[in-house]
Amino acid sequence: MYRLIALDLDGTVLTSNVDILPSTVEAVAYARSKGVKVIVCTGRIVGEAAVFSKEIGASSLLISAGGAAISDVRNARNVKEWAMPWDIGARVVEAVQNRPVTVMIYVGDRLYLNPYSDEILCNTKRTEGFWASKVVLPDVAAAIREHRFPVSKVFARGDQKILAEALSEINQLPGIHITRSAENNFEVMPEGVNKGLALRELTHVMGISMDEVMAIGDSDNDSDMLKIVGMPVVMGNGDEAVKQLAKYVTDTNDNDGVAKAIYEFI
Repeated sequence: MYRLIALDLDGTVLTSNVDILPSTVEAVAYARSKGVKVIVCTGRIVGEAAVFSKEIGASSLLISAGGAAISDVRNARNVKEWAMPWDIGARVVEAVQNRPVTVMIYVGDRLYLNPYSDEILCNTKRTEGFWASKVVLPDVAAAIREHRFPVSKVFARGDQKILAEALSEINQLPGIHITRSAENNFEVMPEGVNKGLALRELTHVMGISMDEVMAIGDSDNDSDMLKIVGMPVVMGNGDEAVKQLAKYVTDTNDNDGVAKAIYEFI
């Protein structure tokens, strides 16, 4: 019997239109009625993640920022964080903030944006959690250096050639880990920090073994948690390489994939 389900959001719980299917909400309620804890495990900032977690009726804790934080859904605040040193974080941000790509910089439970990124994201973000979390500055790297902010994650999305140029600078930096959730983006995290690390930490506190955990995801940044759980499930729309980690491949995020997986094993 699985005692905990870890759910990725984008490409998993969220549909292609960034909606939540009623079947997902019903399946989460069913799992919780059986005594199973259900947590969101996402790359999004805690403010956004908490909104979606409440919408699906998940448990009171979640993993946010790609595994760089364990967060409390009730007050949308982090209870534990991992971060790269401020000087390394500043250099990562300098490599992306002046290029024509969308950039999000995670500092604790705040999301720092440059004006270019803010203009783009304001047309796509729908949750109040995003608006409450964001801070817009013309030079985020300078603010990081001035205040010595520890940076949990830097996300960049845009043209692959431009991203490659930025990565050629970032790859030279020590103490970081780079992953992706799609071909047109990358995420820079502190070395050793990922969804798997945070999930292991959280389950240890809960007294749940990894064999008792089911995780559902779709992309490269879900790989670390999929590798360590008893039941790794990958969405039908997931990356082919990630599907190789699965014990079970469910349907797509637009066709009740999460709900079908929950009913299959709970």
